[in-house]
Amino acid sequence: MLQWFVDSPLLTIFFCVGVGSLLGKIRFGPVSFGPAGALFVALALSAIEPKVALPPIVTSLSLCVFCYMVGIAAGPSFVNALRSGWQPVVVSVLAIVAMAAAALGVGSWFGLDIGTVAGAFAGAGTATAALGAVQQQLAAGGPIPPEPAIGYAVAYPITVLLTILCCSYLISAGRRKPTAEDQQKVAPIAVRTLELVGDPALTVRGLADRYQAVVSRLTRGGTTVVAHDEEALAAGDLLTITAREDEVQRMIGDLGRPAQEEPWMDRSDIDFRRITLSNSAYVGRELVDLRLDEKYDAVVSRVRRGDVDIIATPDLVLASGDRLRVTAPREKLAAITKELGDSERTAGDINPVGLGLGLAIGLLAAFIQIPLPGGGTLVLGTATAPLILGVILGALGRTGPIIWALPGNVANTLNQYSLLVFLVAVGTGAGSGLITALAADWVRLVSLGLAISAAHALVCVIGLRTVLKYGTARSLGGLTGSQLNPAPYAYAIGKVPDQRVAIGYAVLFPVSMIIKVLLAQLMVVYF
Repeated sequence: MLQWFVDSPLLTIFFCVGVGSLLGKIRFGPVSFGPAGALFVALALSAIEPKVALPPIVTSLSLCVFCYMVGIAAGPSFVNALRSGWQPVVVSVLAIVAMAAAALGVGSWFGLDIGTVAGAFAGAGTATAALGAVQQQLAAGGPIPPEPAIGYAVAYPITVLLTILCCSYLISAGRRKPTAEDQQKVAPIAVRTLELVGDPALTVRGLADRYQAVVSRLTRGGTTVVAHDEEALAAGDLLTITAREDEVQRMIGDLGRPAQEEPWMDRSDIDFRRITLSNSAYVGRELVDLRLDEKYDAVVSRVRRGDVDIIATPDLVLASGDRLRVTAPREKLAAITKELGDSERTAGDINPVGLGLGLAIGLLAAFIQIPLPGGGTLVLGTATAPLILGVILGALGRTGPIIWALPGNVANTLNQYSLLVFLVAVGTGAGSGLITALAADWVRLVSLGLAISAAHALVCVIGLRTVLKYGTARSLGGLTGSQLNPAPYAYAIGKVPDQRVAIGYAVLFPVSMIIKVLLAQLMVVYF
């Protein structure tokens, strides 16, 4: 029966993906292996039958697509992290450097080869792209050595468990000694009607800028119209406002009182609708570029992207599949719907032009060799180059008519599938070596994984909680975002369902991934 897997690489791929994904869903207390289940099934299969293998092109293709998808999705948040979130970025960088130092120090002490050490660094950092980069750097165009995958496979489950224990500690510490941030709650987005008391000396735009809110309707003298930016506000005006609940309460305290009526519920003249953006002409452009106010007397109050609602600020960069909450005269909504597209099918287009050209540019960059001090050479390869190009193109969004960004659901699907296939390819190439390595060196391998994971967790916990004095939610987001593993993140967001966990994770994920990929390669070049 095992000969079937030897004869059919396709059977091997889909068997390992299917069975591995089932394994990844099994919970061992708070721990589940997620995508790494495919790796462990592939390792087991190739350990039983060493002849099971996948063609090298499968490894290269799945790795470059995975890295490019990570970059495309992370581009906007990467730029934002460098602009505004530099403090947790510094903590993450220090934690990753500590990981590398622990890996090299403990690995050298135990006499382990650099392939195993760098692979353990990648596994402890859940940086699959780093594993691919290390394999390519060591292979230098020849056969891929099994040692990096062995180190990765041993360190991966260790770091999952240890990071979840650290998350549990942060949650416990937050309950024992809550910070001021722990006592704050992120208010949900709400729609309220405010009655102005006195002259606020503001226009609609001025009020929106001051309070981070969107005014969609203005009722004056019993007549309701769409609110225009230049309109001067006056006492007695009723304003339909979309903002976070705490901002609404601040506006009420500063400007007036809650209205006794809700004009926005009367949809006979001024109506609202959620419209899906699928017109590629507007993808990657700022909301203000739609000029809906000029063309249709309309205003967008919020945008739903994935499962998250976003206040519709003029500088918000739009993505395919965004659902826009549009308020406009009832008779104009059909024209607005037609212009924006409102097609789920079109919004889910794979965007073959941007995908193909972006990957082609990334793979051309893979040939770049960067001379390093001391005579070494850093080869970007089919992992690092697509990742970096993906981040750049994802941040750009579009160049003229070419849209680089992909719809979120498309990028997520390609990301997950290519990751699973790559892990299967890695596992089938290292299974027999893993059994031999564990039989001879399990104490040293486990100790190496523990040391790397502990170094990262210690720096993150001290840096985020003690030095930056972050609350529980932001500390959890920073720890899991720097670590990259989805299992501790799922545990954290399940225990603390606060969007600051998600924001912290999203901000640090791309920064951490890129640093780990580059450091892993430098470890191989210099050590």
